[in-house]
Order: sequence, then structure tokens, then C-alpha cells
Amino acid sequence: MLLSQYSIRSKQDYIYKTNRIVEIMGASENITRAWDVLFEQAKKIGLKTCRTNEEFKFANIISNFDNETLDMVELFIGGGNDTVLFRNRECFEKANKAFSFYLLKTYPGMIPMVVCNEVTGNYRDDYSKLMIKSDEEKNRMLPGTDQFILPFSMMDRDTHQPFAELNNGERYSRESLSKRIVGIECRNNDKAIKLIDEMATKRGEESLLAVVHADGNNMGYKIMELLEDNTDYDYCVNSMRSFSKETANAFVDAGLQALEECRNGLINKYKDKKAYTNSNGKIKEGLFAYRKVIADGDDMTFICNARFVMDYTKAYIDAVQNYSKKKQIKWKYSSCAGICIFHSHYSFAKAYQLAEQACDDGAKSSVHIIGEDGKAKQIEEGWVDYHYIHNGMGGNLDLIRENQGTASKLARPWCLTENDKTYSYNKLEKLAVILRDNNVTRTDIKTLGMDWEDSKETGYISLKRVFGHHKGLNDEIRSKLKWDEESLMKAIYDLSEIYDLWFAEV
Repeated sequence: MLLSQYSIRSKQDYIYKTNRIVEIMGASENITRAWDVLFEQAKKIGLKTCRTNEEFKFANIISNFDNETLDMVELFIGGGNDTVLFRNRECFEKANKAFSFYLLKTYPGMIPMVVCNEVTGNYRDDYSKLMIKSDEEKNRMLPGTDQFILPFSMMDRDTHQPFAELNNGERYSRESLSKRIVGIECRNNDKAIKLIDEMATKRGEESLLAVVHADGNNMGYKIMELLEDNTDYDYCVNSMRSFSKETANAFVDAGLQALEECRNGLINKYKDKKAYTNSNGKIKEGLFAYRKVIADGDDMTFICNARFVMDYTKAYIDAVQNYSKKKQIKWKYSSCAGICIFHSHYSFAKAYQLAEQACDDGAKSSVHIIGEDGKAKQIEEGWVDYHYIHNGMGGNLDLIRENQGTASKLARPWCLTENDKTYSYNKLEKLAVILRDNNVTRTDIKTLGMDWEDSKETGYISLKRVFGHHKGLNDEIRSKLKWDEESLMKAIYDLSEIYDLWFAEV
């Protein structure tokens, strides 16, 4: 018997290779269907397969393997991977050939990866060896390569692939067309895709979008605690199935439900605001559209209007955080998020990379803490970091902030789930209200941010000027927010950058 694990490599590169929303959605849907395809193709070549959430019994599987009434069985799906048990290497290789050929023909550009090892009966040892092989294979695999282009070939300038098809008068590469066909099917079933697509293509109107990447905290530790020292296949597989299902419920189902409820709430909130309605008084639904790109395990990525991205992000983070209480399960779930705000004609791929870095290197830095005993502390809090692309600069987020001279000027990340942190997001909201109630103008807030970015000394001088013009403002901020002068200036800088989007009254 062989224990194997399948994954799709370079998923983000595959999804964001284009700047067309329809193709991004099509690529996302192709990846979502990958494990269905694996079992469908295995069945077509005569392999006997099993996919079920019923109780796993290793003895029954062995018996079915011995009787040759079963060739492959899915153990569980988690973290974007599919773990599958095969009767023997012959069945494993047959399934891989059929799966790979189908992807190559139907979904060009998608890169599958699989590793395997022989089953010993000790689940912990077998799975550990599998993870080691997976890491080795990821380091060894060559990145996906584009199709070769002859000097006289017409080329897609976004993907650097040769045009291969003509569809409705438009030229497409094989990869982009395979995404577009599926994306159009998705668009016909989900008007949010069309609405966001229109936001990204209409010129002459505000077209600021935001991509959000959220990732669960301490998931590896939870799995270690779940399995403890158990080595039995029945216990471990059933535990992993249950855990994977609960994780999907918390991060995907509850998360998407929260996003939808947030959308409905925003529409109701702004339905009477002229800025968000047409000349006939009808709400501009496109402004409130969102669309998931990746929803897999504890991983969530979605796109929405930049004006409402923090509303959506907070709704998602809160839904994950509160899931355990609502369902009364033993696991504490939490997630951190990174946001990238960009003009719709900017590269989605670069925007996503910055959002991912804002999550992994910014937001998650607040929950990745080593205790005095030298061990990592398991902190279940939701933090968010964001980056607003003003000048088209892409690359490494830390390097961008270093080059811009803002690395030491930021308050970010902000905590969304606790109100007593130095940088709790509710304090930033209170700061905006205090400044507005004291008639501090938008110009003053923007000037404070620019002066602070210029130098800390200039920022402090500018702050004293504002305090001098608004009696009692200094005392109110200190009593209500408990910030020292530097913490306040960092918060004002963060506020100044996104004030027009998130806090200015419409």
C-alpha cells in the first residue's frame, strides 16, 4: 500500500497570471475542482475509488484492497492537499498518468505535485515521512514554464504565451482560454464576478479595489495536539477528517456567510446615500460586490471595493474568532489578514503578493511570539496589516517600507479582536471620531501624516500646532486612547493614509 499526498503548486501564479477578473475566477474554480478531476479520471480508466466522510476503518480498507474491490481511497482533504491511500504502486501510477494528462490537455498551466511512501501501519511515522518528501519535492520541482514562442508568433503580453485560439474576435493563449470558459460559467451563476469585472474595466470612475489574504493561526499546533502520540490509522484518519471538516466550517462556510451578511448590511446602510445610488435612486450594487478567490481550509482570499474592505475583513475575522463559542467546540480558531489596496488596472499578481506579505510578515508577527521558556506561544487573536499602492511599486513589502522611510513610522498591524491592545482597531476608529468631533480637518490629518513621514521631529511640531488650534484635544486623546506621543503619531499616520476611503463622511 502507498500513502500519497497531492497538491497544486504555484496556485497564486496560476490564478493571478491575468488581469481579467473572469479568468482569475476561472483559474480559481479550476483549482477547486482538481481533486474531483483526480477521482473522475481514475474511474474512467477502471480504477475502483472511494470518497466518503463515513467512519474510516483500516481493516476494511485492507480487506477491500486484498480482494481487489478497491484501488484508491481518499483519507481527507486539508490545507489545499488531498491525502489518498492506494492499493499498490501500479494503481498509483495509473491514476497519476490519467490525472496529469487531463490537466495538461484541459487546464494548461496548472502544476500538480504528488509524493508517496509505503504504508507501515504507523500513521505518525508514515505521515511524517510524507511531509519530509513533500518539502523535498517542493524544493526540487522546477517552476512552471510557458509554451515556447517562435519569433514570428503573436504573443499575449500579460502571460508571454503564444496566442492559440480566436474566441469572439479576441485572441487567447490556451491557458487563458481554459480559464475564461470556466470563468464565464461562474459569472453566469454569480453576478458579483460581473460587477467586480465592471469595476476593473470602467475608466473615468473610481476603481480602487482591494485584495485580502487571510490565514488561520496555530493550525499546525492544533493538529499536533489532536493526534498526540496516537499512531493508529483509524484514530488518526477519523480525527483528521473531523478536524478538516470543522476547519472548513469555521474558515470557509462561516466566513463566507459573514461576508454575505456584511454586504447586505452595507447596502442597507448606504441605500439612501447619493454617492452610492444612481440618478434614479437605485443602489449601485457593484460598489458592494465581493468575490472569493481562494477558500480552502484555513486560507481565504477575496477581492472587493477598497472603500469597504475593512468592513469585510473585520466581519470575516470576527466570524472565525466567534465560531468556537457559537458551536461550542474545543478548538479556538483565529485568523490574521493582509490587505492590498490598488487601482484596478494594476497587476493583480503583484497586489496579491503584497497582501500575502502583509498577512504573513505583518499581521502574523503579533501572534508568532516566543515565550520565556523558548517555546512558541499559541495566541488566538485576529490582526490586520494593509498596504496602499500609490506609486505602482511592487516587490517585497518590508523593502518598500524601508525605501519609503516609513518602516518605523507605522502603527500597523492593528488588532481586530481585542480592545485593550495598544493598537486595537477600535482605537483607530475612536481617534477618527475624536478628530472629527473636534473639527480637525481632513487637510490637517493629511498634513500630520506627511510631516511624520518627512521626519519624526517635523511630525511632533505639526502635532503641537494642531493641539494649539483645538483646545482640549490633547487631553481627550490621552484620556480615551492612552497613547504616548509617538504611538499617537503612528496611529495618525496610518489614519491619514486611508482616511478618505474608510473614515471620511460621504
